[in-house]
Amino acid sequence: MKSKIFGYVCTLFVISAMILAAELSDEKEIIFPEVAALSVGAFITPRLVWKTNYIKILVSISVCALLGVLIVTHVPLPVWVQFFLAFLIGQIVLFVSRTTFAPLISAISLPVLIQTRSFVYVGAAVVLTIFVCFLSIVLEKLGAKDQNEYEPVVHESFRELFDIVFRCGAVFLLSFLCIHFDVRFCVAPPLLVAFTELSRKSSLALKRPFSVILLFFLCAFFGAVSRFFLCVKLGLPLTLAAFLVAICVLVLVRIFSFPFPPAAAMSILAMLIPESAVIFYPLQVLLGICVLVILAFFWRKCAGEKIEAFENFRFSLPSIKN
Repeated sequence: MKSKIFGYVCTLFVISAMILAAELSDEKEIIFPEVAALSVGAFITPRLVWKTNYIKILVSISVCALLGVLIVTHVPLPVWVQFFLAFLIGQIVLFVSRTTFAPLISAISLPVLIQTRSFVYVGAAVVLTIFVCFLSIVLEKLGAKDQNEYEPVVHESFRELFDIVFRCGAVFLLSFLCIHFDVRFCVAPPLLVAFTELSRKSSLALKRPFSVILLFFLCAFFGAVSRFFLCVKLGLPLTLAAFLVAICVLVLVRIFSFPFPPAAAMSILAMLIPESAVIFYPLQVLLGICVLVILAFFWRKCAGEKIEAFENFRFSLPSIKN
């Protein structure tokens, strides 16, 4: 229980400090929603929920945040093409890193979705990631968390290739539709992180699809409601709204017994989007997560079986020749 209290305090502190720094400096680019996912994945669970280490977390977030801004500033293509390109690069980086650290996808795709050209975003992402990693290491040293032990992920190259092709094909189509019809938060970066994790062969979250959908919707709903009523209507500080939302997220994680980090980022993203988009934000998130869960479920239950059968056939060919 003591370790959980430490984790909750660290999560609230990191999120509140981030939003406060953004308010005081009047730099919205400091708001890095994925820090909520990092906090949940690093502080709330007994050990890191991803197969990775702290160095790889920092390097992947730093590189992807930089690449995301460079895509916006140096790739003169439609936004939906830029967004798809960011997702594709994110998938490649994830594969090459030999980790399961999917939040890097959000780091590269967020600046493209909101068309961030400021390198303040990159600096904020790096500093906040260092902060989370440092606090997590401190908790480990204090015995409040288990020591992280990382073994590089051994990819089933053939299966991973098909998974990446499937994800990219789905995001290519969804990016065009959602950005063209101005419902871009149906493909908000935390949703793409969730899609990547759900479509893995080893996904445990896919066994609880309704919990995933409800958790994402509630996080987005509480984030939007808090921003709308406290900030837009009452003119209260954004930091207060984010602090209360972070508490709501921790309560949801406790109720669901389901620390699915991308959902936490969904609530903080509501602090960053334009005021005009806040009201319909939860509905867009609900639509997006429903579609992505269905696609992931179809892929794992239908296409996944065909891939496995093909792999078995392929590996049996040498023995047939012999």
